[in-house]
Amino acid sequence: MEAPILARETQELLASPTRLDLLKLENFLSPKQIALRDQVRAFMENTVLPNINGYWDRAEFPWEIVRELKQLPIMGGVIRGWECAGLDPLENGLVAYELSRADGSISTFLGVHNGLVMTSIGLLGSDEQRARWLPPMARLEQIGAFGLTEPDHGSDVVSLEHAPAGLGATMC
Repeated sequence: MEAPILARETQELLASPTRLDLLKLENFLSPKQIALRDQVRAFMENTVLPNINGYWDRAEFPWEIVRELKQLPIMGGVIRGWECAGLDPLENGLVAYELSRADGSISTFLGVHNGLVMTSIGLLGSDEQRARWLPPMARLEQIGAFGLTEPDHGSDVVSLEHAPAGLGATMC
């Protein structure tokens, strides 16, 4: 009788993506980091995955799902204060991983909202701007976005050639 190509333990891990940790990285996570990862994973599996395809099929932004993100302690990412999550960098990476693992559109939304917009305000904004924008963005009462365009290419980011001096991405 031939030996199986993969050990049974490996076959079971590959069959269950929620348990897949071939490098045993979980051994290096704190209980707090594991709890956050598991909370985000459960949200994505129970709230996003059963509902996201309809939004894709209708070409609609998933407002109802995005509004539910506020039940997770992730808004504002690594920003400390102003009602933001104050995640450590590894926690922030675990959040991005779990979002991306389940759905790229929700991950992209949070990357823009938390990363491009909130982090830019947190790092570069005045105290007045931080106080005005970060708390309502952390509560998802305000949504961060950016627009990127060029006269000859529209919003085809891959084909951008230049930007006039002083112009770049615009935050709203």
